[in-house]
Amino acid sequence: MKQLWPILGVMLAVGIEVFHGPSIVVFVISILSIFLLVGVLGVATEKLAGKLGQTVGGLLNASLSNLPELIIGTVALVNGYSTVAKASITGSILANLLLGLGLAIVVGDIRHGNLRFESAHLRSSSSMLMLCSFCFIVPAVFNLGTPDGTRDLSLEMSLVLLAVYFVNVFGTIFSKRKEVQGLEDGEIRDEHPGESIVQVSLVMLVAAIGLGFASETMANALEPTSELLGLSETFSGLIFLGAVGSLGEIISGTRFARKGQSGLLLASTMGTTIQIVLVVAPLLVIIGRFIGQPMDLAFTSFEVVSIVLASVITRELVQDGKANWFEGVLLIATYIIIAIGYFHLPD
Repeated sequence: MKQLWPILGVMLAVGIEVFHGPSIVVFVISILSIFLLVGVLGVATEKLAGKLGQTVGGLLNASLSNLPELIIGTVALVNGYSTVAKASITGSILANLLLGLGLAIVVGDIRHGNLRFESAHLRSSSSMLMLCSFCFIVPAVFNLGTPDGTRDLSLEMSLVLLAVYFVNVFGTIFSKRKEVQGLEDGEIRDEHPGESIVQVSLVMLVAAIGLGFASETMANALEPTSELLGLSETFSGLIFLGAVGSLGEIISGTRFARKGQSGLLLASTMGTTIQIVLVVAPLLVIIGRFIGQPMDLAFTSFEVVSIVLASVITRELVQDGKANWFEGVLLIATYIIIAIGYFHLPD
């Protein structure tokens, strides 16, 4: 449990917030705490994957790594910032698909040469990714004709997306197909036989709870920090909340790529993106309905175009089952271009 010392940073951020300290200090400490805790979560995921297999380990990593996005979006909704909540979802998707996957591919290629992905898993992830993009197009088009009915449409779509998620989880866990991702022999070796599954799971749970508190303090400090830096709500939600909320996936993806674990790499980038659309976004719609906030899946045109472009570019670059460092650079460049566009986009 010694690796959980970053919890002290979370406690410090919460303490400063309670005593009304400088918001920018709370914001910075929260970001540092998230950065350290996602590292702890990534290491614990590797250990659990060595004991349970890449599929279950990757699924747990994607699920727990999405906790910051859910909490950040919920805090934004509670404070009445549905626009910021949507921007944080968009930012998380773009950060995972473009920045996280691109950086991981560059690191993996430098360390091991061209990364190769298991074809069946890649086809499944690519198909799910396009479905996720489609889910943002329908409400946006519907909103052009009948904007008043968008919330009902979004709620019904959210229920369908959650159902797809649970079916996907069931199929992933109980699939009898032999895992062939990652190392050349298709297996991840248990390098920590002295640690039990319960011990590793407990570390993951504590780290996830710490991530939750750190995400909440960071979201609460966003507005005064953005005003201090002169940034728009949309850009702050996209870059600060979205990218910082995806730190877990970015760090985990880079670590997995460095070790040649391509199966976990896909799970921590494309898999997490899919879970954001299938779980985080629908839950925020449902939470918004319960607390009386106007949250729906009708994102702005720029957000929808950004998400669709990111999905299409990612699919095109990896659909052949391999990726090199230059393709990773292209993904990162695309993220920077979109971020520049949002910087100049008025509220």
